[in-house]
Amino acid sequence: MISMVIPTRNRAHTLRLVAPSYFAQEMVSEIIFVSDAGDDDSEAVLQDIARHYPEVAFRFLRNATRQGASQSRNIGVAKTSHPFILFCDDDEYLEPGYASVCLKKLMSYRAGAISGRRVYMQTGETQQQALQRFGNGMRNTAPFRPVLCEYVNGARFDGDIRLPFTNAIILTRRELLLQHPFDSHYARGNGYREETDYQMNLFVNGHNIFVTNAVHSIHLPMNQVRTGGQRTSKLKRLYWSIYYTRYFFKKYYDAYANRLHLSTPGWLALLAFSLFAVYRDTLRPPLYALAMLYLRQRAQPRPAAL
Repeated sequence: MISMVIPTRNRAHTLRLVAPSYFAQEMVSEIIFVSDAGDDDSEAVLQDIARHYPEVAFRFLRNATRQGASQSRNIGVAKTSHPFILFCDDDEYLEPGYASVCLKKLMSYRAGAISGRRVYMQTGETQQQALQRFGNGMRNTAPFRPVLCEYVNGARFDGDIRLPFTNAIILTRRELLLQHPFDSHYARGNGYREETDYQMNLFVNGHNIFVTNAVHSIHLPMNQVRTGGQRTSKLKRLYWSIYYTRYFFKKYYDAYANRLHLSTPGWLALLAFSLFAVYRDTLRPPLYALAMLYLRQRAQPRPAAL
């Protein structure tokens, strides 16, 4: 059986929407929410949902002081009862069968961790519309950028693939979490790479990570997510992305590069990532908007010639 662990903080408004999809997961018989010193009505909201699923053991833990999402995950894992742990964020739906499909594949591949694909809903979309739009990805690009050490969420690929890490909605083994716990250093700012750190720890220690197209997590549109790291300013997001990547590379880059047979030195990889992060957070959004505007204008029918 599977235990779920969900770190949260003042997200009653999103949990009210997404949490029923956790309780309805086949093979999940225990769910632990860890509130990071939150003070909203999340516990009452979750208790109301949990009473409709009496077969699922439900616990709500609350940190007395802010610990961060990584340490909140560790606190939740310590209270779990089952050998497999599924993590989820508090602003994402899980497609039916997410847990059971991931468990079958984890066992089949003897993997350290596995995730489904993550789909970001747009404002006004239903979950089904978001899934249809995403398909098996939306971009003809490689799913992983080795030098930047970046997973490309929207890359188009079929079936299951093995990568150094995937998105945050992973199924993994409790024994591995006890050997390689989440790093609480990522407690400030937007916590960039906090979930990646655990997966990279597995990867450099010889474990394999997979992502499958068979199931999906579906992220709420931004207009429904009012709090959290995604709401920080662009400059703060850029600062913390580079700050945490520097820490992350110091821990793992040499062993990671050795396993992938990369010749790029760590200092150059960090420089490349920093330049990419500046582009991603400042230049890419307006360029993308202009490109979309151009494509829409091109798609409009031209008036018939007289």
